[in-house]
Order: sequence, then C-alpha cells, then structure tokens
Amino acid sequence: MSEYAEIAAHVARDVKDGKLIELREEGVFRHVEFKALQGWSRIILVTWPYNLLVAGSHGSFHFERFGPDTEDMFDWLRGIRVEPRSWASKLVNGVDSVREYDQDRLVKQVKEEVAEAVKEGAPRGLRAAVREQILESDWLHSKDMAMQLVAEFEHGMTYRAECECGLFEDFDSYGDAITWKVLSHKEDGDKHKVKTRETGGFRFSDVCEWRVHKLDYHFVYQCYAASWGIAQYDAARKQVAR
Repeated sequence: MSEYAEIAAHVARDVKDGKLIELREEGVFRHVEFKALQGWSRIILVTWPYNLLVAGSHGSFHFERFGPDTEDMFDWLRGIRVEPRSWASKLVNGVDSVREYDQDRLVKQVKEEVAEAVKEGAPRGLRAAVREQILESDWLHSKDMAMQLVAEFEHGMTYRAECECGLFEDFDSYGDAITWKVLSHKEDGDKHKVKTRETGGFRFSDVCEWRVHKLDYHFVYQCYAASWGIAQYDAARKQVAR
C-alpha cells in the first residue's frame, strides 16, 4: 500500500462529483478549472512551456521541468503513477518548501534503534533512560531540539586510556580517561603514546542522516488532484473530438 493511500482516498472522495467548469487553451498555454461540491471547492491547472501551476483550495505549487517531453507539462504527468517525492524535486521553490518535521518518524527511528541495541545486549536501563530523556521531553515537538536530544544522548558509556607501553585503565567518564592520559600517565615522545577509545555503552548512530521529514499534506493532495484533473481534461477533449 502506498504511504499516501489515505490522502489519495481523500482526493478520490472529494472529486467524486468534480466537473470541468472552465477551459481556455492555446497550444500548451492552458487554464483548466474544476469544481466539486464535496470537501474542496476547486482545482486549477495552468500550463505554459515547461511549467505547470497547480492551484486551488489546497494551495498553489509551481512545477518546472525542462526536457524533450515536458514542453507540454501535461505530457510529463499524463498516465504515470503519482509519486509526490519525485515530483517535489521539480518544484520551483525546491523540495524543502513542502517538507515538514515528522515527530512520529523520529520517535519510530529512536524506538527501532533502542530495540535493536537491547537485543544485542545494550547496558541495562537503556529503555528507561531514552524514555525519560527523549520520548517524554517537552522539546520533542521541535525538530532542532529533538535532534539535539538524540545526538547528545549517551547511556552506560565506558572508555579505555591505553599506552603503547602496555599500561591501560578503564573509566566511566571520557573526561577521566583524558585526565589519565594527560596527568596520570603523561605522554613522553616515543616512550609513552596514549590513546583513548570507547569500549562500551550506547549512543544513536548516524543521527545527521536520519530522515525525519514528511511531505506537506496539501502538496501531496494537489499531486493526486492534478493527476485526476489531467485525466478529466483528456476525457473532455476526446468528447469534443467525436
């Protein structure tokens, strides 16, 4: 099932009684407007070479795509599957203009990583620590603050400071490991070279690469509405041609 099945169903219900009420065109220059009684009032499709504007009750979105098959932008979308993620890359304002923070997606990612870590023998108390410090935080609604909470989270971390001479010591604090390196077992040229490394504990991985966004509901809605509108336009043109 498509991740946008609910929105697609919403559009299908809204356009059930949709009708073409205005059509002006000269080649690829078009103004096509539909109106329905249920849920939404109108959708407007405007085209000019290599450009498509989808407007109406769910917002306005301007697509631009240069290619051998896109002088008429209806040709680009005609008969293909609706793919909002791909279509968003053709927006004049860029994909970021229709992306928004998805708290549910971040929470899902957090829970999945914690579950995997627990399965692999993570330090005791990890679930409780994550729940208290992240999942129950009042800052979770803010993307920047939520990502900071996740990136800075540590639980049960252990470190080892070890010297090439063979001596080493384990610590629960990175600061203590560095202190041993700097003060207790000073580096001294080739005689003592000390390295500090993590030996255990849990932290979230590759947080900067997490996908915690979703596409704006109204943008996805308009993608499905545009696809429907083009199909209705084609059907109307066939009727006229008979």
